[in-house]
Amino acid sequence: MFSQSLGGTVNLAVVKKQTRKSGLYQFLLLLTLGLASAGAAQPQTAGTTALHSLWKVQGKSNVVYLMGSIHVLKAENYPLPAPLEAAFTNSQIAAFETDIAAMSDPQLAFKMMSKGRLPEGETLPQQLSPEIYSMFTNHLKETGLPAEMFEHFTPALAAMMIAVLELQKQGFDPEQGLDKHFFPLARKAGKQTVALETLDFQLALLTDFTKAEGEMLMKTTLKEMETMKTEFDDMLKAWQTGDADKLEKLLNEASKESPAIYKRLLTDRNRSWIPKIEEFLRGDKNAIVIVGAAHLVGKEGVVELLKKKGYKVTQE
Repeated sequence: MFSQSLGGTVNLAVVKKQTRKSGLYQFLLLLTLGLASAGAAQPQTAGTTALHSLWKVQGKSNVVYLMGSIHVLKAENYPLPAPLEAAFTNSQIAAFETDIAAMSDPQLAFKMMSKGRLPEGETLPQQLSPEIYSMFTNHLKETGLPAEMFEHFTPALAAMMIAVLELQKQGFDPEQGLDKHFFPLARKAGKQTVALETLDFQLALLTDFTKAEGEMLMKTTLKEMETMKTEFDDMLKAWQTGDADKLEKLLNEASKESPAIYKRLLTDRNRSWIPKIEEFLRGDKNAIVIVGAAHLVGKEGVVELLKKKGYKVTQE
């Protein structure tokens, strides 16, 4: 699914410190992209593309903007294109996937680690098939990560941790993601901020995997390590140019790999957000909904779901 590493031999305490710094939660949001991992894209400047990962939905007396977010970026990916900034400025309400302010609570990482810990007496090798565990330990040898660090974690959390470390190695930072960029600006401008989901819901969503799902997450993560930079470059370029078809293609590939997980992390949530977006559309204030780009594209994406309900949706 995704990745990050510090290079060379990594001390256990350093790994734990870096994992907390990156924010496991921000990384977990990346899973909703259904894509693999990390590479540097050219900075995007205003006026360089005709379309963006931005849609406008017409309400009776207002508009609701849908902005596709990338949850980890680099400083060089700023400034953002003018249409994205303008849509934000033109909105009195800013909705995010969850409570961004609460993500900085140190207890969150602790809670995540606790929920991802195996029951007493169980270890990671018992949770994975010999083939997948061998792939995992080979990866640890290549990156210099200590195997004992992961021994008591579920396959899902272990996979997420190696992905977090790899993204860090590639230079990506959750603090540079669109969510983190716009949230403090919304607070500073006095905009009403709305969380579409609670943190507890998302923690449960991303930790309560079955044993089979955990193995699938580990298998997919390890496979994607090999093509991570190229695939993330492709995804980032598609996002920058508003290439919804390309984003959908990348997502469809992920959905074929693990349809049940894809449904749980992506399409079920898309449908659950529609009532809240419709509530915005019935109001008299402009709103901007900033969610992972993967949620907006495809036949089961938020854009198509709203079109099916009769709303006029145009890409900006």
